Amino acid sequence: MILKLRSAVSERLWPVMRALALQALSWSGWVGYLPALAIFAITSYAFGWPVLGPDDEHLLITPDVRAWLMVIAQLSRLAIFVLAWRLIEHKTLREMSLEHFRSLWRPLLLGVLVGASGISLVVLAMIASGCLQLTWAIPSISGHASLGGVGFLLATSFLGPLTEEIESRGYLFQNVFRGWGTKVATIVTAIVFAARHLQNPEASALGIINIALISIGLTLGMLQLRSLWYAIGWHIAWNFSLSFIFGLANSGHSLKSFGIAGASVFSSNLSGQTWLSGGGFGPEGSVLTTIVITLQIAFLARLMRRPS
Repeated sequence: MILKLRSAVSERLWPVMRALALQALSWSGWVGYLPALAIFAITSYAFGWPVLGPDDEHLLITPDVRAWLMVIAQLSRLAIFVLAWRLIEHKTLREMSLEHFRSLWRPLLLGVLVGASGISLVVLAMIASGCLQLTWAIPSISGHASLGGVGFLLATSFLGPLTEEIESRGYLFQNVFRGWGTKVATIVTAIVFAARHLQNPEASALGIINIALISIGLTLGMLQLRSLWYAIGWHIAWNFSLSFIFGLANSGHSLKSFGIAGASVFSSNLSGQTWLSGGGFGPEGSVLTTIVITLQIAFLARLMRRPS
């Protein structure tokens, strides 16, 4: 009896502990940035990029270097989580709700549509409230800014969403769900997903709450469609639209901070109260995002209560 109890507790706790340990390792930055620094040391010696600082001993971390630092770090994190899923959990990617190529398009495109629609509603509400002005701009960047722009695009709009979704709704959610069920897994994933944004620039209490709500909405959409590709598509559309369409900060990361302010379709100008505009954190720190995401959650929750 005691052995059975220990076995049951072990089966419920250890998958969660493994997932949280991987999250902590990823959050620390070491798993991502050590490979990046090693690669930069080689490219600096071989090609002269990145350049050395005034002391000729340390790499000069310019905005374009920061962008590619993010790219390499995300590739490293992605590799770690996929390898852990295969070698430690002994599971296939399909068991992470990642279908093969032929089956991914419907949930992926639906996620892109819902994500783009959601952020567009938020932006329209911000314009109507008077806290946002958008001006049509012709995207234009050159030189090292172009290199930084490509890196920032990959890091925030493609690799970032893919990596974050596999880390959270892929690995963490599935491991918690295995022993504790859907509700607990959804809540734990939302808390961890939001907490990982605490270190972002200009993070606010409302912004972190909204990130948790976004996580819940993405999890419900994934469960409804039985596909992680929905969450990945939503995340890609949301991030890309924020930065490269509307020229707004994405969870505290702005084009301007990476030296590529001219890379968006519109230039933006925020005014008024931070709780309405989101301030430096971007629209994710706005109460208007709270309303839009809550409506999405309510719709998905109602949809899930219906018979299949």
